[in-house]
Amino acid sequence: MPLFPATKLTDPVMGLDFHAVTIPPSPAPVPMIPHPYFGPLLIWLTPTFPKINVFINGMPAAGVGTIGYSVHIPSPLPSPPTMANMHSFFIRHLTNVPKALGLAMLTILANMAIAAISALIPKPPAVESFIKDVTGIDTSSSASAWESIKGAFASYTQWQTWAKLLIPPLPYIGAQGSTAVGSPNVTVNGGPLGFNAPLMAASCSDLQFVPNAAGLGFSNVLVGVSLAAMVRGLAVNAAQAGVSAGVNKAAEAVASRRQNRNECGC
Repeated sequence: MPLFPATKLTDPVMGLDFHAVTIPPSPAPVPMIPHPYFGPLLIWLTPTFPKINVFINGMPAAGVGTIGYSVHIPSPLPSPPTMANMHSFFIRHLTNVPKALGLAMLTILANMAIAAISALIPKPPAVESFIKDVTGIDTSSSASAWESIKGAFASYTQWQTWAKLLIPPLPYIGAQGSTAVGSPNVTVNGGPLGFNAPLMAASCSDLQFVPNAAGLGFSNVLVGVSLAAMVRGLAVNAAQAGVSAGVNKAAEAVASRRQNRNECGC
């Protein structure tokens, strides 16, 4: 079984983002320009952050979802930020918070529907386990399914969930990175412990279906993760992103139809 260094505070993340940028003098944005990212992991180390009680080589351990901040390496340079567009950025973020909450609830409902449908279809244990990882719902029995559903909503009773939700993303040229795939066997304060390996991290690319970054930190605390578990983690991450993207598109379509109906007075 391969061994990988466990992630910790300040470990660097290196990735390749794709963003649409405006290249003066053209007013139209150019889609999917590559932007290299490099930055350290800084905050939200575990689900109980700011509580810090697990250390690796003297530094706080970092689980999946740990956030890092840095800047893109522009290619090409973006339009210079102004006070006006920075103000509109943060106003847009605050209005997106309730939308993000609604999207999270819709995603939970979509996962419940996927889990319920899959429970009616005969399948091998490996497929059932994969669906459980994607949806977060155990369909092996009605009692376990109900406990999984309660657990999905329970996170919204914790102040950490709301505080993390309110952390705004950085506008371009600022950038964010995070750990994306963790150990299936080793946890820290209730969350999977991250490890440094290719594609096991993510940065703020507009293409979010597959983790696009790597952790580059080193430590003498090693995490044993099989190649099969790594592939499975990538597949689960991609499937979860697909469910969220599908729910988001459906919500946008409903909002668009409602707006059109209001405009035409139907």
